[in-house]
Amino acid sequence: MSSEGAALAGLAAFGVGGQSQNLPPDRNQGPLLDRVVWINLAISGVFLVARLWTKWRKTHRLYWDDGLIGLAWLVGLVHATQITTAVAHGLGRHMQYLSTDQREQTIRLGVLSLLSSFLSPMIGRIAFLVTVYYLAGTDKRVKRWPVVLFVAGQLLVNISAIIVFYTQCGSDLRLLWNALSSAADLAEHYAKCSDPVLQTDYGYFQGSFNTVTDAFLTLMPAVLIQHTSRSLKTKIGLAFLLCLSAVAMIASIVKTFYSKALSEPLDYTYDLVALVIWISIELNVVIIVSSLPLMRPIFTRRRPRRANEERPPTPNWGSSTTFGSFMAMKGARSTLARVDSEEAIMPQNAVPMRNLGGGGINVTREVSVTYESSNQPFVHAALVGLIEGEIANPKLVRR
Repeated sequence: MSSEGAALAGLAAFGVGGQSQNLPPDRNQGPLLDRVVWINLAISGVFLVARLWTKWRKTHRLYWDDGLIGLAWLVGLVHATQITTAVAHGLGRHMQYLSTDQREQTIRLGVLSLLSSFLSPMIGRIAFLVTVYYLAGTDKRVKRWPVVLFVAGQLLVNISAIIVFYTQCGSDLRLLWNALSSAADLAEHYAKCSDPVLQTDYGYFQGSFNTVTDAFLTLMPAVLIQHTSRSLKTKIGLAFLLCLSAVAMIASIVKTFYSKALSEPLDYTYDLVALVIWISIELNVVIIVSSLPLMRPIFTRRRPRRANEERPPTPNWGSSTTFGSFMAMKGARSTLARVDSEEAIMPQNAVPMRNLGGGGINVTREVSVTYESSNQPFVHAALVGLIEGEIANPKLVRR
């Protein structure tokens, strides 16, 4: 039997366009789907806010990777909103319990939500690729051109997937969500649209490439960690933070498996719930694993300095570290100042004047440091812990 004949037989079996004597239970997975989507988005939102807060507190700047990951979360918000609206129309229930209008509205919203489901994880992966590009700039033994190739590949493969999906019926998008309204609409869909199997095949290819990208984002930081002179304990901690794209890789594999449902145009409103759940998991996991490494300063404590311990010198890289960001003009310089108060201008071994009955002489010293827009790598490497020292000056303020 042809795919069209099988679909028509399926419509009859499901009671679309007629009555069925073997109705399945009227289960509603919509509320569960709604909770999963919003809980996932809320969790990734917490990680995003923590990432942005950490970077701003430490550097008073946001960079390209921060802007991209924020955009990925906003696109994920659009996806969650579309899914919630689709649930209100019947997503999560069997089609035969929905009216014709409910079926059309639910599938239309589902079709439109696929755009954000393609874009959000793509943007999130590109954001992490930009972060890795910065980090690779601190190690001359590591080439950065593979990162650029993967960015180009992400754009090419995922944008192509969007084009392939939304042009499968030419310019008549209505056929994408009206196909299951009646047998006549389904016949028109098969007459004018490409084979649904094509969507599944390209979906497998797209998912495979995204999985390969996640594998690259797992291995590349591992190479950078191996090249550092940090202790074994520190390297293990860095690997835990920087190599978590393995989790996104697993989510991508599972989502790719469930994408086979796109080639089975039967009971879409019920059968696609698992796919939507894994789409939500994937896009939010990508945001989380991209943000966690840059939150490292939150989890590290600075060892308190003893009374007789000299103040450590400022790291050499600090005076030339860039704080140029996507919000600043290209080539611009930013001057920051740190104010250190109550520092006695006395030799270390001198007797404090307060012990002699007098008051100590305190001075307010202003230190100006100019950061050029050429060393983003060292800022990011310091934040994640790949190089010695951290941007540990929360009192840095814009002059």
